[in-house]
Amino acid sequence: MSDIDYTKLPFTSGDKGNMHYLEWRPTEPVLWLHIMHGMSEHSARYDDFARFLNTHNIMVTAGDHRGHGQTGKNMGKSYHVANENGWNQMIDDQWQLLRHIDSQNDLPLVILGHSMGSFMATHLCQKYNVGLNALLGSPLSAVILSGSNYANSATWKIASLIARIERFRVGRAHPSSLLEKISFGHFNNAFKPTRTSSDWLSRDPDIVDAYIADPLCGGPLTSQSWCDFLIGMSELSQTKSMAKLDKNLQIHLFAGQDDPVSNQSKGIIALEKVLLNAGISNVKKTIYPKARHEILNETNRSDVYRDVVTWLASLGFGISDPNKD
Repeated sequence: MSDIDYTKLPFTSGDKGNMHYLEWRPTEPVLWLHIMHGMSEHSARYDDFARFLNTHNIMVTAGDHRGHGQTGKNMGKSYHVANENGWNQMIDDQWQLLRHIDSQNDLPLVILGHSMGSFMATHLCQKYNVGLNALLGSPLSAVILSGSNYANSATWKIASLIARIERFRVGRAHPSSLLEKISFGHFNNAFKPTRTSSDWLSRDPDIVDAYIADPLCGGPLTSQSWCDFLIGMSELSQTKSMAKLDKNLQIHLFAGQDDPVSNQSKGIIALEKVLLNAGISNVKKTIYPKARHEILNETNRSDVYRDVVTWLASLGFGISDPNKD
């Protein structure tokens, strides 16, 4: 594992919001991988994975989203993304951050999105399909979606109606116990008897305990944040939105077979079908038996790390194949 520490860097978005992002830079990088983290977590949790990538000359960056991690803490809005339009603001933040980092580097780009970050990565690729290649000096070469899911647009619209009712009931800047229950409340059901309320994340108890103990993890999103997220999900899941994705994009879906977010990986199979129907022929999926939601933090994470780099090496970035090291 690399002994390179990450560098904490500030970034000011278009509306003057102060974002916090991290950079793990090897001595001679040949590829840039940008991580979009999941809901109610933060980018420093990807330190172990990033260090592994550094040993294969892959530079890694990751930013804490609005309402999350150090960005949320610094803005005094932990778990509250924005008073309105928060989803699109997070997408635009990522676009501006990519342009900022790209201006300082000349490397091919791969985006990895986990859970909510996988949806953000998908939406960003839809919204900035042309810009990703025309405006970035480092054209987007591939996308990795981890712990993702797919449900049709109508499903998300129904959920957003419930969120709007809850927003009216509790106020936009406050969390809703009902929204937390219908979103996360059933995730542990398949793993009873459970040790904690977060057992669904990973089979590794140390990972689960660290998540629970982390003050920047696990908090409930505000009702407005849920509204914006669900509206965003209904938009990106539309057939016409999926059709906006670059048909030449290389996409790899990584998932745990027992991940409740994807309904025990059924949502991953559905997502693969939707992407293929959208005309993207270069779609691959890897589903790990018995693994749960956070495959990069699972008991078999060393296998997952190696599989990610093996796939990237197969795309011809000049990365050494870990199976031949």
